[in-house]
Amino acid sequence: MDRITVEVLPGRGAIESLAEEWDRLVEGSEGAAFSCPAWYLAWIDAFRPKEIAMITARQEGRLAGVLPLGRVRTDARGLYFRLLSPFAVGDYQPPIVDPQIASAALRTMLDAAFVHYGHGGVLWWPNFPCHDPGYEMFHQYMAERGMCYAEELEAAARFRLNGMDFAAVERGWHGKHRIDVRRRRRKLAEEVGPASIWQPATIEEAEPVLEEFFQVYDERWLVQGYPGRFGDARERLHYRCMLRRMWGHGLHFSTVRCGGQDISYHFGFFAGGWLQWYRPTYRASFSKYGPSKVHIAMLLEEACRSQWNGIDFLLGAEDWKEDWCNESVTVARVHAAFRPWLPAYWWFTRGKPWARERLAGQYMRVRGALRKWRAGA
Repeated sequence: MDRITVEVLPGRGAIESLAEEWDRLVEGSEGAAFSCPAWYLAWIDAFRPKEIAMITARQEGRLAGVLPLGRVRTDARGLYFRLLSPFAVGDYQPPIVDPQIASAALRTMLDAAFVHYGHGGVLWWPNFPCHDPGYEMFHQYMAERGMCYAEELEAAARFRLNGMDFAAVERGWHGKHRIDVRRRRRKLAEEVGPASIWQPATIEEAEPVLEEFFQVYDERWLVQGYPGRFGDARERLHYRCMLRRMWGHGLHFSTVRCGGQDISYHFGFFAGGWLQWYRPTYRASFSKYGPSKVHIAMLLEEACRSQWNGIDFLLGAEDWKEDWCNESVTVARVHAAFRPWLPAYWWFTRGKPWARERLAGQYMRVRGALRKWRAGA
C-alpha cells in the first residue's frame, strides 16, 4: 500500500480549501448530507465551535480521509464539560474516509488527532452507523490503544422501495394505516382544495417560506408546553446557513401547498438515493387532515416515479414511524477516554444516562415554561 500522509489543518479556512476534494470523497454516500463541507460550514456559521481542526489523510496526494474535529462545550445537561468530537452533529456520522484504505487511514488520523488535542479528555463520536466498515475499525483502534468506552445504540427507521410502484407501496401498509392516509387525502381535497408538493426554484424563493416554517414549528411545540426550537436565534441562523450553503449539495426543502397556503413543511436532505426526513412540521389548524401523513404519502409517490431508494426517517423512536417503515439502521453514540476516572467520562457514561431516564420530561417542561415566560416578558 502507498504511504498515507496525515496533516492537521486548523480553522474554517481548511474546510473551504478542501471543499472540492471533500465533496468528491463523500459523493453518493448515504451520509453525504451530514458529512459534506457545506454541512460543517453552516454549523460553524451558527454555533462558532472552538479549536476546530481538519485531520486529513492523503495517498499519493489524493485526499482519502477527513476528520473534522473540535472542542465542543456541552450545555447544562453535560455539566458544561468540553468534549473532543466531530463538531457538526448529524443523524449519521461515519468517518469521512475512502473505504479502500479506511483501516490504515482512520488509525493514522485518530493518532494525529490525539497528538494535536492531547490524551487527557473525552472523545465523543455521535451517531456512528453500525453497518459502516469504520465502526469495527474504530472499536479495534480503541482496544489497541487501551481506551475505555461506553456506547448507546439508537435505531433510524426507513422505508425501502425495492423498485415498487405506489400501488404496491400502499398494499404493503397495514389496513388501518392505508385507509387513514387515503381518507385524509380525500377529505383535504374535498374541504380545502387540491394539494401539491411545492419546492423552491431558488434560494430567494425559499427564504420567506423558511421563515414561515420557523413560526409554524414553534407554535406547535409551545402550545404543548415544550420549548420551541427556533426561539433560539442561533437555531434560526443555522437553518438559514444550511439553506444557503447546502443548496445544490443535498438540501431537500418542500411543502404541501393546498387552498392557497402551505399546510405542511419539510426541511431535509437527499443523499445516496434516500430522501432524509429531517425536520417536519405542519399548521395546527389543519391537523385533522393529517398534513404530515399527506406530505409523506405524496413524497413516496415522487420516490416511486423517480426510483429513489426510499425515505429515511432518521433518528427518533416515534411510534408513528412503524406505520411507514420496513427496515432500520442502527447508530452508536460512543464516549471514549484513555483515563476511566475522568469526571467527564463518568458523567457521560453513567451519571447523565441515569439523570436522563428519570428527569428528562421535567427538564423539557421547565425549558418550555421558561421560553414562554421570556416570550411574554
